[in-house]
Amino acid sequence: MKKILCSLALAVALVLGSPASQVMAVDPTTPTTFSIDDVQVVHNIVETGDSLYAFKYTIAYDSGQPTTPANKLFHFRLMDTDGVTQMGAVEPYAYADSGYGMGYSAFYFTADESPTWETALVLKMVGSPQYWESPPEVNYTLTGSDYSQLDTKSENQVLMGNWIIEVCRTLEINWEVKLLTETNQGTILNDTGAAYGKGTIPGLQTMCPKIFSVQNQTIDTSKRDWNPIKIDEWKLQWDGTVIGAFLDGLSELFSMDWQVVTSFGVGVLVILLFVWGQSKWADNQAAMIAGIHVLNGSTLMGFLHPAILAILTLFYALYLGYLFMGKHA
Repeated sequence: MKKILCSLALAVALVLGSPASQVMAVDPTTPTTFSIDDVQVVHNIVETGDSLYAFKYTIAYDSGQPTTPANKLFHFRLMDTDGVTQMGAVEPYAYADSGYGMGYSAFYFTADESPTWETALVLKMVGSPQYWESPPEVNYTLTGSDYSQLDTKSENQVLMGNWIIEVCRTLEINWEVKLLTETNQGTILNDTGAAYGKGTIPGLQTMCPKIFSVQNQTIDTSKRDWNPIKIDEWKLQWDGTVIGAFLDGLSELFSMDWQVVTSFGVGVLVILLFVWGQSKWADNQAAMIAGIHVLNGSTLMGFLHPAILAILTLFYALYLGYLFMGKHA
Protein backbone atom coordinates (compact mmCIF):
# COMPACT_ATOMS: atom_id res chain seq x y z
CA MET A 1 0.00 0.00 0.00
CA LYS A 2 2.85 2.35 0.87
CA LYS A 3 4.44 1.76 -2.58
CA ILE A 4 1.11 2.50 -4.30
CA LEU A 5 0.67 5.77 -2.38
CA CYS A 6 4.23 6.86 -3.23
CA SER A 7 3.65 6.14 -6.90
CA LEU A 8 0.44 8.17 -6.91
CA ALA A 9 2.13 11.07 -5.17
CA LEU A 10 4.98 11.03 -7.75
CA ALA A 11 2.51 10.95 -10.65
CA VAL A 12 0.59 13.94 -9.28
CA ALA A 13 3.82 15.87 -8.81
CA LEU A 14 4.90 15.18 -12.39
CA VAL A 15 1.54 16.26 -13.79
CA LEU A 16 1.47 19.47 -11.78
CA GLY A 17 5.07 20.27 -12.69
CA SER A 18 4.78 19.58 -16.44
CA PRO A 19 5.03 22.52 -18.92
CA ALA A 20 1.57 21.75 -20.29
CA SER A 21 0.00 22.44 -16.91
CA GLN A 22 1.85 25.74 -16.35
CA VAL A 23 -0.33 28.85 -16.48
CA MET A 24 0.78 31.19 -19.30
CA ALA A 25 1.93 34.64 -18.33
CA VAL A 26 -0.38 37.58 -18.89
CA ASP A 27 -0.16 39.07 -22.39
CA PRO A 28 1.97 42.22 -22.75
CA THR A 29 0.16 45.52 -23.03
CA THR A 30 -1.48 45.94 -26.44
CA PRO A 31 -0.09 48.88 -28.45
CA THR A 32 -2.23 52.02 -28.53
CA THR A 33 -1.47 52.41 -32.23
CA PHE A 34 -0.75 49.23 -34.19
CA SER A 35 -0.89 49.91 -37.93
CA ILE A 36 0.67 49.49 -41.36
CA ASP A 37 0.63 53.04 -42.65
CA ASP A 38 2.06 52.97 -46.16
CA VAL A 39 3.43 50.49 -48.72
CA GLN A 40 5.69 50.94 -51.75
CA VAL A 41 6.63 48.04 -54.01
CA VAL A 42 9.28 48.30 -56.75
CA HIS A 43 10.95 45.82 -59.08
CA ASN A 44 14.15 45.58 -61.15
CA ILE A 45 15.90 47.52 -58.37
CA VAL A 46 19.04 45.36 -58.17
CA GLU A 47 18.54 42.86 -60.99
CA THR A 48 15.90 42.37 -63.65
CA GLY A 49 12.88 40.58 -62.20
CA ASP A 50 13.57 41.17 -58.49
CA SER A 51 11.20 43.03 -56.14
CA LEU A 52 11.28 45.03 -52.91
CA TYR A 53 8.15 45.30 -50.73
CA ALA A 54 8.76 48.28 -48.41
CA PHE A 55 6.31 49.51 -45.78
CA LYS A 56 5.99 52.04 -42.98
CA TYR A 57 4.43 50.94 -39.67
CA THR A 58 3.55 52.21 -36.21
CA ILE A 59 3.83 50.27 -32.95
CA ALA A 60 3.18 52.97 -30.35
CA TYR A 61 2.15 53.12 -26.69
CA ASP A 62 0.63 56.07 -24.88
CA SER A 63 1.59 54.30 -21.66
CA GLY A 64 2.77 50.91 -20.42
CA GLN A 65 5.36 50.33 -23.16
CA PRO A 66 6.99 46.91 -22.63
CA THR A 67 10.63 46.67 -21.61
CA THR A 68 11.04 43.81 -24.10
CA PRO A 69 12.24 45.22 -27.46
CA ALA A 70 9.79 45.33 -30.37
CA ASN A 71 11.79 42.83 -32.43
CA LYS A 72 11.02 40.19 -29.78
CA LEU A 73 7.31 40.93 -29.31
CA PHE A 74 6.33 41.53 -32.95
CA HIS A 75 7.18 40.45 -36.48
CA PHE A 76 6.05 41.06 -40.07
CA ARG A 77 4.94 38.39 -42.49
CA LEU A 78 4.21 38.60 -46.22
CA MET A 79 1.55 36.11 -47.23
CA ASP A 80 0.34 34.87 -50.60
CA THR A 81 -3.09 35.92 -51.85
CA ASP A 82 -4.67 33.09 -49.84
CA GLY A 83 -3.50 34.75 -46.62
CA VAL A 84 -2.07 31.42 -45.44
CA THR A 85 1.09 30.66 -47.45
CA GLN A 86 4.00 32.61 -46.02
CA MET A 87 6.43 34.15 -48.51
CA GLY A 88 8.71 35.99 -46.11
CA ALA A 89 9.14 37.15 -42.51
CA VAL A 90 11.14 39.99 -40.91
CA GLU A 91 11.32 41.71 -37.54
CA PRO A 92 11.24 45.38 -36.58
CA TYR A 93 14.72 46.87 -36.31
CA ALA A 94 15.15 47.87 -32.67
CA TYR A 95 17.19 50.99 -33.42
CA ALA A 96 15.36 53.88 -31.72
CA ASP A 97 13.31 53.48 -28.53
CA SER A 98 13.74 49.66 -28.63
CA GLY A 99 11.98 49.57 -32.00
CA TYR A 100 8.75 51.21 -30.86
CA GLY A 101 7.05 54.18 -32.45
CA MET A 102 7.24 54.55 -36.22
CA GLY A 103 9.59 52.70 -38.51
CA TYR A 104 9.98 51.13 -41.92
CA SER A 105 11.09 47.74 -43.18
CA ALA A 106 10.92 45.62 -46.32
CA PHE A 107 10.93 42.18 -47.92
CA TYR A 108 13.41 41.69 -50.77
CA PHE A 109 13.07 38.89 -53.33
CA THR A 110 15.55 37.97 -56.03
CA ALA A 111 14.37 37.38 -59.58
CA ASP A 112 14.10 33.63 -58.95
CA GLU A 113 12.07 34.09 -55.74
CA SER A 114 9.98 37.14 -56.59
CA PRO A 115 6.15 36.81 -56.23
CA THR A 116 3.90 37.41 -59.20
CA TRP A 117 3.90 41.13 -59.90
CA GLU A 118 0.87 43.24 -58.90
CA THR A 119 -0.91 40.50 -56.97
CA ALA A 120 -3.01 41.12 -53.84
CA LEU A 121 -0.51 39.81 -51.31
CA VAL A 122 -1.28 40.17 -47.61
CA LEU A 123 1.13 42.00 -45.29
CA LYS A 124 0.71 41.03 -41.64
CA MET A 125 2.01 42.68 -38.49
CA VAL A 126 1.45 40.31 -35.60
CA GLY A 127 2.56 39.64 -32.03
CA SER A 128 4.95 36.73 -31.48
CA PRO A 129 3.17 33.66 -30.01
CA GLN A 130 6.18 33.18 -27.74
CA TYR A 131 5.00 36.19 -25.73
CA TRP A 132 1.30 36.40 -26.54
CA GLU A 133 -1.53 33.97 -25.90
CA SER A 134 -3.82 36.19 -27.99
CA PRO A 135 -1.40 38.17 -30.17
CA PRO A 136 -2.55 41.43 -31.76
CA GLU A 137 -2.64 41.35 -35.54
CA VAL A 138 -3.19 43.80 -38.36
CA ASN A 139 -3.47 42.85 -42.05
CA TYR A 140 -2.91 44.96 -45.13
CA THR A 141 -3.87 43.70 -48.61
CA LEU A 142 -1.73 45.17 -51.38
CA THR A 143 -3.49 46.99 -54.21
CA GLY A 144 -2.36 48.06 -57.66
CA SER A 145 -1.54 51.58 -56.43
CA ASP A 146 1.13 50.14 -54.10
CA TYR A 147 3.11 48.82 -57.07
CA SER A 148 5.56 50.86 -59.14
CA GLN A 149 4.51 51.58 -62.70
CA LEU A 150 8.14 52.12 -63.73
CA ASP A 151 10.37 49.51 -65.35
CA THR A 152 14.03 50.54 -65.41
CA LYS A 153 16.47 50.03 -62.55
CA SER A 154 17.34 53.72 -62.26
CA GLU A 155 13.68 54.79 -62.19
CA ASN A 156 12.77 52.30 -59.47
CA GLN A 157 15.85 53.16 -57.42
CA VAL A 158 14.86 56.84 -57.50
CA LEU A 159 11.23 56.03 -56.68
CA MET A 160 12.17 53.92 -53.65
CA GLY A 161 14.80 56.43 -52.55
CA ASN A 162 12.26 59.27 -52.62
CA TRP A 163 9.78 57.14 -50.67
CA ILE A 164 12.35 56.43 -47.95
CA ILE A 165 13.32 60.12 -47.73
CA GLU A 166 9.66 61.09 -47.22
CA VAL A 167 9.19 58.36 -44.59
CA CYS A 168 12.31 59.61 -42.79
CA ARG A 169 10.85 63.13 -42.66
CA THR A 170 7.98 61.65 -40.64
CA LEU A 171 10.34 59.59 -38.49
CA GLU A 172 12.36 62.70 -37.66
CA ILE A 173 9.26 64.17 -36.01
CA ASN A 174 8.26 60.92 -34.32
CA TRP A 175 11.75 60.10 -33.01
CA GLU A 176 12.83 63.72 -32.47
CA VAL A 177 16.12 62.77 -34.16
CA LYS A 178 17.66 64.14 -37.37
CA LEU A 179 17.87 61.49 -40.07
CA LEU A 180 18.36 63.65 -43.18
CA THR A 181 20.75 66.28 -44.47
CA GLU A 182 20.52 68.70 -47.38
CA THR A 183 23.27 68.76 -50.03
CA ASN A 184 23.76 70.37 -53.42
CA GLN A 185 22.65 67.06 -54.96
CA GLY A 186 19.45 66.94 -52.88
CA THR A 187 18.26 65.42 -49.61
CA ILE A 188 20.20 62.37 -48.41
CA LEU A 189 20.42 60.26 -45.25
CA ASN A 190 22.81 61.48 -42.58
CA ASP A 191 24.90 59.01 -40.56
CA THR A 192 21.97 58.17 -38.25
CA GLY A 193 19.51 57.76 -41.11
CA ALA A 194 21.98 55.65 -43.07
CA ALA A 195 22.66 53.39 -40.07
CA TYR A 196 18.94 52.76 -39.58
CA GLY A 197 18.27 52.30 -43.30
CA LYS A 198 21.04 49.73 -43.79
CA GLY A 199 20.02 47.94 -40.60
CA THR A 200 16.33 47.63 -41.37
CA ILE A 201 16.76 46.87 -45.11
CA PRO A 202 20.01 44.95 -45.80
CA GLY A 203 21.48 46.04 -49.13
CA LEU A 204 19.62 49.37 -49.19
CA GLN A 205 22.77 51.28 -50.18
CA THR A 206 22.96 49.25 -53.38
CA MET A 207 19.22 49.54 -54.01
CA CYS A 208 19.02 53.31 -53.50
CA PRO A 209 22.58 54.66 -53.84
CA LYS A 210 21.60 58.29 -54.42
CA ILE A 211 20.18 58.78 -50.90
CA PHE A 212 23.58 57.97 -49.32
CA SER A 213 26.60 60.27 -49.06
CA VAL A 214 28.82 57.35 -50.12
CA GLN A 215 27.17 55.70 -53.09
CA ASN A 216 27.50 52.03 -54.02
CA GLN A 217 26.37 51.11 -57.47
CA THR A 218 26.75 48.00 -59.57
CA ILE A 219 28.01 48.77 -63.07
CA ASP A 220 26.65 46.56 -65.81
CA THR A 221 29.51 45.56 -68.10
CA SER A 222 29.78 43.07 -70.92
CA LYS A 223 32.85 41.05 -71.84
CA ARG A 224 34.98 42.78 -74.46
CA ASP A 225 35.09 41.01 -77.79
CA TRP A 226 38.55 41.35 -79.33
CA ASN A 227 38.84 40.96 -83.09
CA PRO A 228 40.98 42.20 -86.03
CA ILE A 229 38.16 44.09 -87.76
CA LYS A 230 39.68 47.56 -87.25
CA ILE A 231 43.12 46.33 -88.36
CA ASP A 232 41.59 45.00 -91.58
CA GLU A 233 39.73 48.30 -92.10
CA TRP A 234 42.97 50.28 -91.87
CA LYS A 235 44.67 47.98 -94.35
CA LEU A 236 41.79 47.83 -96.86
CA GLN A 237 41.15 51.60 -96.93
CA TRP A 238 43.50 51.97 -99.92
CA ASP A 239 41.75 49.38 -102.13
CA GLY A 240 40.76 50.86 -105.49
CA THR A 241 42.97 53.94 -105.13
CA VAL A 242 46.27 54.97 -106.71
CA ILE A 243 48.03 54.29 -103.39
CA GLY A 244 46.40 50.87 -103.27
CA ALA A 245 47.71 50.05 -106.75
CA PHE A 246 51.20 51.15 -105.71
CA LEU A 247 51.04 48.97 -102.57
CA ASP A 248 49.93 45.98 -104.63
CA GLY A 249 52.92 46.61 -106.88
CA LEU A 250 55.22 46.48 -103.84
CA SER A 251 53.66 43.21 -102.85
CA GLU A 252 54.36 41.69 -106.28
CA LEU A 253 57.89 43.14 -106.40
CA PHE A 254 58.99 41.66 -103.04
CA SER A 255 56.71 38.60 -103.22
CA MET A 256 55.24 39.30 -99.78
CA ASP A 257 52.33 41.14 -98.20
CA TRP A 258 52.78 44.87 -98.80
CA GLN A 259 52.15 45.60 -95.09
CA VAL A 260 55.34 43.71 -94.24
CA VAL A 261 57.26 45.91 -96.66
CA THR A 262 55.77 49.16 -95.39
CA SER A 263 56.25 48.10 -91.75
CA PHE A 264 59.94 47.58 -92.49
CA GLY A 265 60.06 51.01 -94.14
CA VAL A 266 58.43 52.69 -91.14
CA GLY A 267 60.93 51.00 -88.83
CA VAL A 268 63.84 52.28 -90.93
CA LEU A 269 62.35 55.81 -90.82
CA VAL A 270 62.14 55.77 -87.03
CA ILE A 271 65.72 54.51 -86.74
CA LEU A 272 66.88 57.32 -89.03
CA LEU A 273 65.14 59.82 -86.75
CA PHE A 274 67.13 58.52 -83.79
CA VAL A 275 70.40 58.59 -85.76
CA TRP A 276 69.67 62.16 -86.84
CA GLY A 277 68.83 63.29 -83.30
CA GLN A 278 71.96 61.71 -81.85
CA SER A 279 74.28 63.08 -84.53
CA LYS A 280 72.88 66.62 -84.60
CA TRP A 281 72.04 67.28 -80.91
CA ALA A 282 73.51 64.26 -79.09
CA ASP A 283 70.02 63.70 -77.73
CA ASN A 284 67.14 61.46 -78.82
CA GLN A 285 64.19 63.14 -77.04
CA ALA A 286 63.08 64.98 -80.20
CA ALA A 287 63.40 61.74 -82.17
CA MET A 288 61.22 59.93 -79.61
CA ILE A 289 58.45 62.51 -79.93
CA ALA A 290 58.61 62.51 -83.74
CA GLY A 291 58.82 58.71 -83.78
CA ILE A 292 55.61 58.39 -81.74
CA HIS A 293 53.71 60.40 -84.34
CA VAL A 294 55.22 58.41 -87.20
CA LEU A 295 54.35 55.08 -85.59
CA ASN A 296 50.77 56.05 -84.64
CA GLY A 297 50.07 57.66 -88.01
CA SER A 298 51.52 54.71 -89.93
CA THR A 299 49.36 52.27 -87.95
CA LEU A 300 46.17 54.24 -88.64
CA MET A 301 47.01 54.31 -92.34
CA GLY A 302 47.65 50.58 -92.39
CA PHE A 303 51.37 50.89 -93.17
CA LEU A 304 52.44 49.46 -89.80
CA HIS A 305 50.92 46.35 -88.26
CA PRO A 306 49.55 47.05 -84.74
CA ALA A 307 51.49 44.08 -83.35
CA ILE A 308 54.74 45.74 -84.42
CA LEU A 309 53.54 49.00 -82.84
CA ALA A 310 53.03 47.13 -79.56
CA ILE A 311 56.57 45.72 -79.69
CA LEU A 312 58.08 49.13 -80.47
CA THR A 313 56.06 50.70 -77.65
CA LEU A 314 57.64 48.21 -75.26
CA PHE A 315 61.12 49.27 -76.45
CA TYR A 316 60.10 52.89 -75.94
CA ALA A 317 59.11 52.10 -72.36
CA LEU A 318 62.41 50.36 -71.69
CA TYR A 319 64.33 53.31 -73.12
CA LEU A 320 62.37 55.76 -70.96
CA GLY A 321 63.20 53.63 -67.94
CA TYR A 322 66.87 53.85 -68.88
CA LEU A 323 66.67 57.63 -69.23
CA PHE A 324 64.96 58.20 -65.88
CA MET A 325 66.72 55.54 -63.85
CA GLY A 326 69.69 53.80 -65.43
CA LYS A 327 71.35 56.80 -67.08
CA HIS A 328 71.42 58.83 -63.86
CA ALA A 329 72.15 56.00 -61.45
